Amino acid sequence: MDSLVAKKKAHQLYYYVVESARVHGKPRVVHQTYLGSADRVAALVKDRTAPVPLSATALDFGVPGALWVAAQRSGVFAALESLWPQPRSGPSTAHYLLLALIHRVCQPGPKTEVADWYKRTILHSLWGFPPERFTSQAFWDCFDLIQDDQLDQAQMRQLGVWKEKQLVGRRLLAYDTTNFYTCVASTNTRNQLAQRGHNKQGRHDLRQVGLSYVLDGEHGLSLCHYVYPGNVVDSEELPVALPRIVALLDRHPVDSPKAVRRIRLGCAARRPLPDRMV
Repeated sequence: MDSLVAKKKAHQLYYYVVESARVHGKPRVVHQTYLGSADRVAALVKDRTAPVPLSATALDFGVPGALWVAAQRSGVFAALESLWPQPRSGPSTAHYLLLALIHRVCQPGPKTEVADWYKRTILHSLWGFPPERFTSQAFWDCFDLIQDDQLDQAQMRQLGVWKEKQLVGRRLLAYDTTNFYTCVASTNTRNQLAQRGHNKQGRHDLRQVGLSYVLDGEHGLSLCHYVYPGNVVDSEELPVALPRIVALLDRHPVDSPKAVRRIRLGCAARRPLPDRMV
């Protein structure tokens, strides 16, 4: 049922055409079209040739658009495209990776929901790819072609870009670890990363994956990360991660050696380094 509704905002009345319907047995507004003030409505009535909106569509603009702009300005998208160039038609590997990231931030869910969500965002207008290109199977096909060393290269290139843009601070680096539970079956022996351990989300009944990462203390950018088996505890991962972090920062040194030294001293103070760390 359609009706004309007036809403008062800042001592001014504005009019809407509102469509109501019963949802789960209760009356709800399912669609509304903005008409404007009383003067605007009167002008539309007088001038029958004036365009009258027949429907309105809401797009998710703010967060997806901001993340897309951030990916461009920070050099993330350019770094990904340098490894996986744009194909002759359709989205590139960089588009799939970035869309998976933005969807996880905005509306976490399975890949089967990405296509429908994508067409209701500003990204559909900006990229111009049909939603059918972002099916769950398309993501699987794309990710199966990505090699582990390519992800490492992407991380290295991104760190180099951020260094050039002076986005890496001079004073402090932060190191932390966490884990994420998965739904990988216990009978799946191919997956060596998902293992049982002390889950920080309380899901000790599920297999989990560990993640360590280094953040820039001034800008909060993730400089590097590493995924490891879920049955490795934090105290065991730290001595293994330390030389890997130092080697990465030595290749792309920060502006001051104090930051690297602070990581070394802070990590050494937690636990003596074992003999197996070289």
